[in-house]
Amino acid sequence: NKSAIGTKVEVFSAGLRQKFEVYGSSGYLGQNSPYLTIGLGQAKEADVVRMLWPTGVLQDEIEVAANKVQNFTEMDRRGSSCPTLFAWDGTHYELVGDMLGAGVVGHWIAADKGNVERNIARPTEAIKLDRRSLREKDESHPSQNQGRVGHPMLSFRFMEPLEESVYLDQVKLLAVDHPADVDVYPNEYFASNPPYPPFKVVFSKNNEARPPAGAWDEHGHNVLPDLLAHRYFGDFKVLSFMGFTEPHSLELDLGEAYRGGPLWLLMHGEIEYYSATSMYAADQAGLRPFAPYVEALVGTARSTGSGAKDKWVRVVDDLGFPAGGARTMTADLTGKLPLGTRRIRLTTNLQIYWDNILISRTRQEQSRGQSACARVTPVPLARAELNFHGFPLKIEGQPPGNVKYIYEKASATGPYTRPAGAYTRYGDVRPLLEAIDDKFVVFGSGDEVALDFDPTKLPALPRGWVRDYFFVANGYEKDMDFYAYRGDTVDPLPFRDMRTYPYPGQSFPSDAEHTNYLLEYNTRFMSGNEAGGYSFQYPK
Repeated sequence: NKSAIGTKVEVFSAGLRQKFEVYGSSGYLGQNSPYLTIGLGQAKEADVVRMLWPTGVLQDEIEVAANKVQNFTEMDRRGSSCPTLFAWDGTHYELVGDMLGAGVVGHWIAADKGNVERNIARPTEAIKLDRRSLREKDESHPSQNQGRVGHPMLSFRFMEPLEESVYLDQVKLLAVDHPADVDVYPNEYFASNPPYPPFKVVFSKNNEARPPAGAWDEHGHNVLPDLLAHRYFGDFKVLSFMGFTEPHSLELDLGEAYRGGPLWLLMHGEIEYYSATSMYAADQAGLRPFAPYVEALVGTARSTGSGAKDKWVRVVDDLGFPAGGARTMTADLTGKLPLGTRRIRLTTNLQIYWDNILISRTRQEQSRGQSACARVTPVPLARAELNFHGFPLKIEGQPPGNVKYIYEKASATGPYTRPAGAYTRYGDVRPLLEAIDDKFVVFGSGDEVALDFDPTKLPALPRGWVRDYFFVANGYEKDMDFYAYRGDTVDPLPFRDMRTYPYPGQSFPSDAEHTNYLLEYNTRFMSGNEAGGYSFQYPK
C-alpha cells in the first residue's frame, strides 16, 4: 500500500488535536488526493504526528516542522522485547541492556494434537555492569531521624520502552570484588528448558582466557579476524519468520587439545528474538527452533590407525544463547568433550550474532587465597520509585536486534498501547522489590522504576583488587502478542510456584498478605486504550 490509503492520522499542535484519514475513492470513478493539507495556525511545528497504518502499526513523529511537505515511511517496528536497564555514568543514563527475556510467560512454542505447548519461564537474570562507565550520583533521600539527607548513590532506571506487561519482584545490586588479574562474569545464558543456570560467579584469569586459534562459519569463511576485532558477523540466510534462519554453524579451534579440567567459553553476542507469532508461523511451515548444540571433532583415524575419517560427535544438546541484546554468556564445557578434542562446532537455526569469544581454562573453585576468589557484597537498595518516563528514542542498529535507546530523548507519547488491567500505583515501591515474594511492581509501556543503591558501607578493597557490579532482577514479562496467552491483559499474575503459564489447577496466592498487597499497590487501572487511544498528554 504505497499510497498509505486507509491510514488514520492525528496531529497534535499547541494543545489542539486534528484527525484525518487518507481516503481512496471519493465516489464513482473518483479518486481523492493522497496528500493531507493540515493547518497549524501560528504554530511553527506539530508536536506529534500520529499515524495508524492499515497494518495496525502505530507510529509517532515528533516536532514536525510546518510550511513544508513531509514524507513518512511506515516503520517495521518491534512491539515487544524486554524491559531495559539504564545506569548513571556521570553525565547521563546509559543503556546497560535488556533484561528478563528468559522470564517471558505464556509464549506459544508448539501445538501437538490440539494442545498448545508454552514456554517455562526462568525469572532470575544477572547482568554485568561496565565499571568504567558506572559513576555515583548525588541524591537526596528521606531519613527516619534527619529529614532528607544526601550522599552519592549508584543510580539506575529500569523501564519498559515497548508494549508488554512487566512483573518485577526483586532487584539486587551486587558488588563483586576480585583480584585485578581476574575477570568475573555471572553464570548467565538463555536455556531453552530446565535446568536453568544457577547464579554464581565465573572466574577467568587474564592470562588463561584466549581467543580461539581459528574460527570458520558454515561457508568455510575465516571469521577469526571478526572475533579479534569485536565485529559482529553472520551471513546466514534469514527466514521470513522473525528470529529464524537456515541452520548455520561456527567451528572453533580451541588452540590445544582438551586434556580434561576446566574449559569455559565466554561468548559475547546478541540475538534477534523470535516472537510467539513467528514461532506459530514457523511451526505451521514445519520448522522448530533449536538452540546451539555442540559437536566435537573426534579423530578416529589417529586413535585407531585405520583409514577411518574424523567425525563430528554431538556432546551438548543445548549450549544456550545470549538472553537478548549484546552481553557475555558463559558456557561450561568442562568434562563434556572427549579427551584430545581440539575442534568444536556450534549449530543453530536462531538468529544469533557473535563478536567475541574467549576460551578460559581457569579453575572455578573458590579457594581461601585472594588470587582465586571473589567477595560478593549486596549494595543496599535506598530508593525505588515507580513513575511514568515516556518513550526513549529507539535506534535500530546492525546486526538486527542491536537496539539502542537514548534515555534523555523521550517522548510523552509513543506508538504503543498497554494490556488492560490493574497496574501498580505510582510512587514508592521499595517494599515490593526487597524480596522474592510474588508481590510485583506491575508496570507497562512508558513506565520506569527509579532505583538508587547506597554504596557508602561497602568494605574497602584489598590491595591489588578491583570492584565490578552485577545487577540481578527477578520477575516476568508478557508480550502483547496474538499468540501469547492473554497478551492483552495484565492478568493472570504469574507467581514463582506456578508450573506453567497459564496454570490450570493452580492460583495466584490469595492469603491475607497478598490480598492486602493487591488492594494497597495495584490500584492504577488501565483500560488498554490510554497510551494507544490517540490522545496526547502534555507534560506538566
